[in-house]
Amino acid sequence: MFAANLQVRRHTTTLYRALRQEEIVRGLIIPKTRGPFVADPMLPNVLPFTLGKCPEYAVRAHQWNGQYLTSGISTTPHFHRAEHYAQRDRVIVRIAVEHLIAWGIQTFRVSEHVHPSLIFAPEDDEVILFCPGADVFPREIIAEIFDLDKVVT
Repeated sequence: MFAANLQVRRHTTTLYRALRQEEIVRGLIIPKTRGPFVADPMLPNVLPFTLGKCPEYAVRAHQWNGQYLTSGISTTPHFHRAEHYAQRDRVIVRIAVEHLIAWGIQTFRVSEHVHPSLIFAPEDDEVILFCPGADVFPREIIAEIFDLDKVVT
């Protein structure tokens, strides 16, 4: 866990997330489900692969366009990709990456856990965040809020 967080901090200084309506109303980042961040293997798979539930399978399941709900949340280092996902609810937050370790938040860069042929949206350069034992992410990781309806270009 600690090494994974250091990896994201070293390579990613900024992460963005497009908020869902429930998150906007509550002012919190909320995973779609609760519980451990693990999943069973799924097909197709690339050899060699691990049998049984593990975080790597949760990463793969999570990044498949919301088809499989997990307790992680999606982020991207690219503001324009967050804008793409914010087309409906129009709010993006910038994550305070420097606070993730202090709050025990685990990070999973999809490209480091999923074979390139199985990445759903490689252009997102997605980083999944998981906060063990929490129903919501701490407010303190929200560094900035962008209301796209109020942004002047």
